[in-house]
Amino acid sequence: MNVYHPYFQFLRLQQWQQQQSINNVKTTIKVEEGLDEQRIESKSTIQSVEQNQNQKTQIKKTRKKNSKKIYNKGHWTQKEHRLYLQFIETNKEIMMKSDMKKQEKIFKQMSIIIKSRSPSQCRSHHQKFNPF
Repeated sequence: MNVYHPYFQFLRLQQWQQQQSINNVKTTIKVEEGLDEQRIESKSTIQSVEQNQNQKTQIKKTRKKNSKKIYNKGHWTQKEHRLYLQFIETNKEIMMKSDMKKQEKIFKQMSIIIKSRSPSQCRSHHQKFNPF
């Protein structure tokens, strides 16, 4: 079978024309249900629409999920208690007044220093081991 026969060239031409008509159909976009179809005239517009869609999916992939901090449970270690005592010494004036504790959010600051404990754990530990 000769692939270069004029009949086969004619078939290839028909296939190419069909492919071109399919590509032209792909350029029409349905905006929303119930609305008319809009024809996009240029290929650059199609490419920019596709790029915008790709960028949107990339943004979704790069977003961080809300991750909760993992805090220690149970007894405080000696290192944590030592950090607690150092924090108490440096913030002695604030720790003496109960209204200042709330205004300064002192236990939140304490939990930032003692990274393995939450603010509520720091407050509970302070109630138990209050050196004042």
